[in-house]
Amino acid sequence: MQYRYTMISILLVDDDPDILEIIKLDLEDDPSFTVDTCGTSAAALKKAQTRWYDVIVTDWRMPVMNGTQLIQALRADGCKSRIILYSGHNISSDIRTALDSGADHIVHRGGDPDSEFAELRQKIRHSVDLQKEQVQR
Repeated sequence: MQYRYTMISILLVDDDPDILEIIKLDLEDDPSFTVDTCGTSAAALKKAQTRWYDVIVTDWRMPVMNGTQLIQALRADGCKSRIILYSGHNISSDIRTALDSGADHIVHRGGDPDSEFAELRQKIRHSVDLQKEQVQR
């Protein structure tokens, strides 16, 4: 069963402000998405503690705390948001660790932007659908 909602809240985490802005603008082309951004993992942890997000989308390579470490910290804090690791870095050796740490999906950046953004939007919607199905059980 597919669920559709009027608004899907997204927290986007990346240390590159230009990347944050590009992804935010693309996602907000969909009127059902609201997007907050953070430039550090520490800021993302604080926001996730004070506000519910349906989906958290995080880069992998960031200073101080990488995406996998952020996912581990979010899950240790009891965060139930769906988490998508969205990175342009080769993380093939870290994919299993990221999934085992609590990532729900991994989307690779670095190809055709239109295809990547379409895949990211699809994964966001799929994540929310899965979460709502679990709540219904």
